[in-house]
Amino acid sequence: MSNQARRAVVAALIKLAGSPGYRDRADAGRSLANFAEMPEAREPLLELVLDAGDTFVTRATAEALLRRQDSAGLAVVASALAAATPDH
Repeated sequence: MSNQARRAVVAALIKLAGSPGYRDRADAGRSLANFAEMPEAREPLLELVLDAGDTFVTRATAEALLRRQDSAGLAVVASALAAATPDH
């Protein structure tokens, strides 16, 4: 897949991550995890791991990131843990 196509996919997933529906956000998190190495995916992934609206979104995104078993996925989860409040 070309870099331009990858950026287009990430942009569409970032848009989905802003959905009011928790299922949409969870789907976006699971899918965006595949692009965790891309700088533009990092902040939306962090927001999804710290989703205040639904713990399902947090869990689905964190699991997908950790399933990568690489530094990109672990970095997002570690950053989320550092920024998390007791509510998370």
